[in-house]
This record gives sequence, C-alpha cells and structure tokens, in this order.
Amino acid sequence: MIVQEGTDEAMIAAINAAPRAMVFLTVPWSGPERTARANFREAVARLAEIGLQVEAFAVDEESDVGQGWLSSLGLLVTFDGVGVPEGWGAVLWLEHGRVVWRIGRGIDERVVGIISRSKALWQ
Repeated sequence: MIVQEGTDEAMIAAINAAPRAMVFLTVPWSGPERTARANFREAVARLAEIGLQVEAFAVDEESDVGQGWLSSLGLLVTFDGVGVPEGWGAVLWLEHGRVVWRIGRGIDERVVGIISRSKALWQ
C-alpha cells in the first residue's frame, strides 16, 4: 500500500471519498514528525500485508488546503488550542470523510499502536 502525498483539492476529495482512510499530518520542520512519519509508513505497509483494506495519505497540515480541510473537520483548535500545527505527526482515521479516531502525537503511538488502532476499528 502506498501513502499518497499531496496538498491539493484532489487529494482532499480522495480522502473524503475513501471508505477507510488513514491520514498522517506532516510538517517539514519537525524531528519528531519525521520519526512518526516513518512509523506511519511502516504501519501502513504491515496493514497491507495482513490484508486490511485502507487508503493512506499524508497531508501538509500547514498548507492552506490542509488548514481548510482540518477546519472543515473541526480539528484546527483540537491540536494546540489556537490552530498552529504542533508537528508531532498526528494521525486521523476516517470513514467516508468522517473522523472516527485521531491521535495528536503520532510520535507516541509507534507502529504497533497504529496497527492495533486500525485493526480495532476495521477488522
């Protein structure tokens, strides 16, 4: 399974259309985010190996499109209280564009946590 990356309206439309989607919120400046991103990619690969059907995406949470999308989900103030990205590699689990679970600090979740949460939701 490939993590689709981008920050345009087509990507947001694909996320919203996906029956099951995992979205990693990325920023270019954070060390913890890079570790969390590697964990996310590894978890996505393992989920594909066990046959769990889910689409995976990475969205720049600082971009205008990313901020607009997060705002539409009511999540801008959820992460730090003022709408500024924290850069901890947040992960969202969505069904048809609706958030069913989220973690604000993906760095704390690790590969096994991402897999466990995904299996609990969708297996």
